Amino acid sequence: MYPTTGSRTFGSFRGVFIPTFLSIIGVILFLRLGYIVGSIGIVGSIAVLLLAVSITFATGLSLSSITTNIKMGGGGAFSILSTTLGIEIGGSVGIPLFLAQVFSVGIYLFGFIETWRVIFPMHPRIYVLLALFIIIFLTTFISTSFAIRAQFLVFLLILVSLVSVLSGGSWWSHGAIVPFFNIQAMKTNFWPLFALFFPAATGLMAGIGLSGELTDPKKQIPKGVLSALAVTTVIYLIIILWFGQVADPSELVNNNLAILFYSSVPSLVLFGILAATFSSALTTWIASTRVLQALAENRIIPSKTLARKTDKGEPRNAVFFSSIIILPILLVGSINTVAPVITMFFLITYIMINLVVFIEQSLNLPSYRPTFKVPRIIPLYGVFGSTIIMFSLNVMAGTIALMALFITYLALVKRHLHIKKGFVRSGLFSALSEWAAKEVTFLDESKKHIWKPSILLPATTSEKILGTYPLIKSIIYPNGIISVLGMELEEDLTVDKEKLDEKKKKKELKEMPELVKKFSQQGIFSSYAHVSSENYMEGICIALETIEGQFFHPNILLIPAGPDNFTKKELEKIYNTIQEVDVGLMFFDKNEELGLGSQKDIHIWLTDDLIHKMVYEKRDFDLAMLTALKLYMNWKGTINIWVISTKRKGDKAKYHIEKLVYESRFPKETKIEIKTNNSLRKSIKESPEGDIHIIPVKDLRKLREYTRTTRNIKRTFLFTKDSNIEDILA
Repeated sequence: MYPTTGSRTFGSFRGVFIPTFLSIIGVILFLRLGYIVGSIGIVGSIAVLLLAVSITFATGLSLSSITTNIKMGGGGAFSILSTTLGIEIGGSVGIPLFLAQVFSVGIYLFGFIETWRVIFPMHPRIYVLLALFIIIFLTTFISTSFAIRAQFLVFLLILVSLVSVLSGGSWWSHGAIVPFFNIQAMKTNFWPLFALFFPAATGLMAGIGLSGELTDPKKQIPKGVLSALAVTTVIYLIIILWFGQVADPSELVNNNLAILFYSSVPSLVLFGILAATFSSALTTWIASTRVLQALAENRIIPSKTLARKTDKGEPRNAVFFSSIIILPILLVGSINTVAPVITMFFLITYIMINLVVFIEQSLNLPSYRPTFKVPRIIPLYGVFGSTIIMFSLNVMAGTIALMALFITYLALVKRHLHIKKGFVRSGLFSALSEWAAKEVTFLDESKKHIWKPSILLPATTSEKILGTYPLIKSIIYPNGIISVLGMELEEDLTVDKEKLDEKKKKKELKEMPELVKKFSQQGIFSSYAHVSSENYMEGICIALETIEGQFFHPNILLIPAGPDNFTKKELEKIYNTIQEVDVGLMFFDKNEELGLGSQKDIHIWLTDDLIHKMVYEKRDFDLAMLTALKLYMNWKGTINIWVISTKRKGDKAKYHIEKLVYESRFPKETKIEIKTNNSLRKSIKESPEGDIHIIPVKDLRKLREYTRTTRNIKRTFLFTKDSNIEDILA
């Protein structure tokens, strides 16, 4: 149970039941239900009620289920959606939810003014609205606790007013005056009247709006919301029957205050309406400010000012800001114009809440263990029912609302809000990945067309990671993957023969995971693993053999050192291993003085032994070509292909390379140069300094030969060895 310290002080009755009850039994029941009954008859009105309640009950049950499975924070529905589907979806729904609640405040205040002017018809409408606005603003601004406690008195007054209504009109002594069926009116007016009525069914949003103030949300939200929905549904049903038996249809349609004239004590009903509309406006305003404060606190709305609370937990800045939005609504709106807008906003929220529960149930994750369980058909009905109703009410408005939701989501995703929430989203993506991996395993087609770089980087020090990262990022961005393998070696020497004492080893291994996390924050998908071994090459081979059976394993091993740092035996071991597991190989021999230069000029060096056949049929340099292409895309640089040949073979080699460049859709500005001196060393020394020189090798003998050839040449080299999965022509 949550502690009762701080702002968590309310129970299920005062914190959930009463706000929900007062938001439902309010302006629609007293001032618009008679109009609906007179327009489409008793059965039509009951159909409107039951359809709205069925959606709300499904959402209430889904809401009750999910709240018993998570730790609720402030912000009501926003907290639920952020915790489950992620901060971006929570934010994209939280913003329209906030607006819907703000618009609801307008509806309640419009209801208040209609009733007030029955008592004081000479009072100017705008002045009364402004005075009422100021009173509610100050009440909300000063103390939420006072507002919540005052609701209990309002609750009692409404109960008395309902007794006054039902004891009047002598409705028990005669039959119905309003027709039970009005088929023609239902055909033309059902959906507009449903849109007018539906805000009455959105009270559960006010009921969970104070989730941050409840002592135990897991127990109190289900208990308070469902009991309030049940009680208010019965009340609405009885009042519909009452209206149908006390007045004729024309009077109900033309007189919004007909309920007063048929009650036993009209003054009690009058004060009940005033109290209900005032209290509903107050409750909804309080709930909306909590949503706004939560949106700002989670950086959905980038304002530290709106996120602040007082020492007593009052979001006064959010109260002030919401008042700026409410005021224009009061100046230009009315109940009939504002209600349909609210309906659309709330339906979106209902869809998402039900969707969360349905996904959770479908994933069958062990973490989904709600103490309040519902059948899967309930959230499914909530999703489809809300969607169908939204588009039945207004196709254009529904489309615009969903587009606005999607655009907001994309904008929030682009901002990279790094909040550790969204376990339903993670579970959904994981389930889809598992399904896709299983399906792909049984497909016969080649995977070469979907190849993308996934690099395994073995490192003994964080300096090696940082020194290699610019190259790796340029190769894998935006859709590739880097997997860093932190290596704890028994010997004291690192890959480049640097000595590490035990203290420095521990420090380096501790820093690496945090360093890798920073890569993820830059939009690079990265992961970290740790391996202990006797020496560097042994650790790499162990790691490669371990991941061989994985579906999504790295396809490139990048060693952050030149080949001459290793013995012939070590190179043979790594060569044999990569061939067994179908992984490409790179040795990054960086010149410490030059580094990667200006990250523009890319040079590929091909020799006759690589192009002795038709190069678009058999190649041993696809990894080199694909790497150059990725560097070109990220560097916005130039690609230079150098072919070391002889005068006799030079023209044929050039033809093959030009053909390959064309067929592989390389950039048109790719330069091809034929060097006929048949000397790789001499050609490199005579070439421009460049930023990186990529040299593909087909076997270990050539790797050792080219390593000797390039020794002491002031360049940065990348030696590559193909696996069987790259294809530059794919």
